[in-house]
Amino acid sequence: MRLQDITSSGPVARLGLFFAQHSPRWAGYGLAQVTASIIARQKPELYWTVRANLRQIVGPEADDGVLHEMTRRVFFHAGQAYYDFFRAVGQPPEVLGKAVRIPEILIDQIKAEMAGGRGVLMLGIHTSNFDLAILALGAHLSFQALSLADPGAGFRVFNRLRATGGLEFTPITPESLRAAVRRLKNGGIVMTGADRPIPQDRELIEFFGRPAYLPTGPVRLALLSDATVFVGGCRHNVDEGYVLEYTGPVEMVRSGDRREDILTNARRIATIVEEYVRAHPDHWMMFHPFWPRLSAN
Repeated sequence: MRLQDITSSGPVARLGLFFAQHSPRWAGYGLAQVTASIIARQKPELYWTVRANLRQIVGPEADDGVLHEMTRRVFFHAGQAYYDFFRAVGQPPEVLGKAVRIPEILIDQIKAEMAGGRGVLMLGIHTSNFDLAILALGAHLSFQALSLADPGAGFRVFNRLRATGGLEFTPITPESLRAAVRRLKNGGIVMTGADRPIPQDRELIEFFGRPAYLPTGPVRLALLSDATVFVGGCRHNVDEGYVLEYTGPVEMVRSGDRREDILTNARRIATIVEEYVRAHPDHWMMFHPFWPRLSAN
């Protein structure tokens, strides 16, 4: 069994929830450090996947030692983020709303779009504690979140934990996509990932100089619903804690050629995502291959 199969299992997710809610922060962060060091030393398949993704970001000139340490930091930050997310689950909205610093202007912009009858599509990047950012946004706004299609047991647990307050988590299916389009056309809010790799997509989108498995579904949804698009990612530092940053509104380009519009706008979204990932590559929580046949060496 792969390490990724274990970490995304239902029992491990429930164990993580129990540990985080019954352990102090120093213990949670300490366990994250130990786990990251073990992964960096043992180098399971998941280590090489993350390292290969980082290699494409930092380029071939990066020293192997630097790349190794960056890979270790990804796993440490993931453990830290999971601990903080699990610890926040169940807290009242007034607490969750402060768990991540969210710019007030973003909330104002979203509400202004809705007041004008236009739907808002929020595209999240898997940087830092994106799960906690979802909970924090849910304390301010009610929205439908489109999550991974056919989720495993562990992801189903995560979706139940995320679905608090006014949040509605729906795995991607034809029915949930139709519901998302209706919601957006009626002036509601939908959130989905901007950077979830989809190897089955017919089109590859250039990302950090190479064709990548960047999804085109979010752009298709934006074009179909005429929604206003915002792209955002989370970052963390000791002084500020978790902070949500965003770009937008991003208006979709329309030429009348449907296929060309999808590709053009997907490349524009890819450029925005690149900026966030390049700024903090060790915050990019991407544990799936993002480029075809990418070498980590």
